[in-house]
Amino acid sequence: MEKESRQIVLVVDDSLLICKQIEIALKEEPVFLCEAHSGQEALEMAVQYQPDLILLDVVLPDADGYELFEQLKDTDNNDAAIIFLTSKDKDEDVVKGFAMGACDYIKKPFVQGELLSRVRAHLQLKRQKDELNRQNMELRSSMEKLNYMAFRDGLTGLYNRRYVVGDLMEDMRCCQMGERHNVMILADIDDFKVINDTYGHDAGDMALVCIANILEGICGRHRVVRWGGEEFLVVLFEVTEEEAYEISEQIRTEVEKFKIYHEEGEFSCTLTLGLHAYHENEGIEESINCADRALYEGKRSGKNCSIWYERKE
Repeated sequence: MEKESRQIVLVVDDSLLICKQIEIALKEEPVFLCEAHSGQEALEMAVQYQPDLILLDVVLPDADGYELFEQLKDTDNNDAAIIFLTSKDKDEDVVKGFAMGACDYIKKPFVQGELLSRVRAHLQLKRQKDELNRQNMELRSSMEKLNYMAFRDGLTGLYNRRYVVGDLMEDMRCCQMGERHNVMILADIDDFKVINDTYGHDAGDMALVCIANILEGICGRHRVVRWGGEEFLVVLFEVTEEEAYEISEQIRTEVEKFKIYHEEGEFSCTLTLGLHAYHENEGIEESINCADRALYEGKRSGKNCSIWYERKE
């Protein structure tokens, strides 16, 4: 059996006789056994091997076992179980070992059968703990992926509508308003149906991904949402109206000059963008509706433009 497939037991004892007795007791066990005869050697081997179980003598020539216990815990990245080995037989010694976090305490001289049974039991617990940790990590990873998928668009990787319903308000509350505003920009690809009809839906998807990348590149500290179809919602945090319009125009011009290459040839897109400064008393839904009205005013005005919403009395 290869070392990598076995659990690792580190014996820390300056007595070669004790080390030999432990080796004999564990010779039939599927473990990799290593020995250290001093505190310094124990620390070095713990770092090198990252054992699953440590059999630790309380009295060593260069270290106190209880102090070494703390040092081993600090260098241990594998959450090893530690069993104290000692010839001390006072109750306070046993209590001290357990109080520090040792999992067991074996008095010397020991019976090989007792040592073997305790080692087996603690290695089994370590296997179960490792398996539980592995499952928890997989579960956490799966939950993170599910959470990501729940709030992200599958094609572009941008936030989706669920983010707007769920976390957007909390993100907006984190903004220091002052003289600045949160601004909603609703952007729509002009004549997107023509692109799909002319170049095919693969080309349309490519256009969506490319534009999504442009939006995220320009709006790094803000939020970009795939609103649906060929529409994108950009939420700008803490900007002046001048800054918001400049960002909108930067998006529009970057998209317009970007060439998308396809097997049928190259093409480019344009965007029409509607802007509206968010007001808390009207809510997110109404704010987006205002940006939408500005967007369609821009469509009626010839497309490929940025336009603010103007409330009509």
